[in-house]
Amino acid sequence: MGPQGNQGQLQVLSSHHQSGGELSVSTILYLVSLQDLTNCPFRVVDEINQGMDPINERKMFQQLVRAVSQENTPQCFLLTPKLLPDLEYSDACSILNIMNGPYIEKPSQVWSCGENWGTVGRRGFELNSSCRSCI
Repeated sequence: MGPQGNQGQLQVLSSHHQSGGELSVSTILYLVSLQDLTNCPFRVVDEINQGMDPINERKMFQQLVRAVSQENTPQCFLLTPKLLPDLEYSDACSILNIMNGPYIEKPSQVWSCGENWGTVGRRGFELNSSCRSCI
């Protein structure tokens, strides 16, 4: 349950009361809170940032990076068609950028941390050797 509007009344989290972005923020924070209570080899988060405003997306990403960069946490894969520019990554993060199409720019020309990106394209797979795990 969470506050709704300026009334301060609690409302059940649902698509009837919250936007898609608000539901996504609640979902990812819930998953991060369960990190120490569940044991699994890896986690996959698919397009959790869709519908989020840039402020919440940046905060959510920072929280996710912080959570999965702790010792003895499972590998986490964040699948998304978009990321905000200038996000901060830990040393435990690798970025795998799937390039598809002849007109897509090189990631190092578009994104910060460009040298840390791996790419998959028509010529095969390349990943910077300093990368240790994936988000």
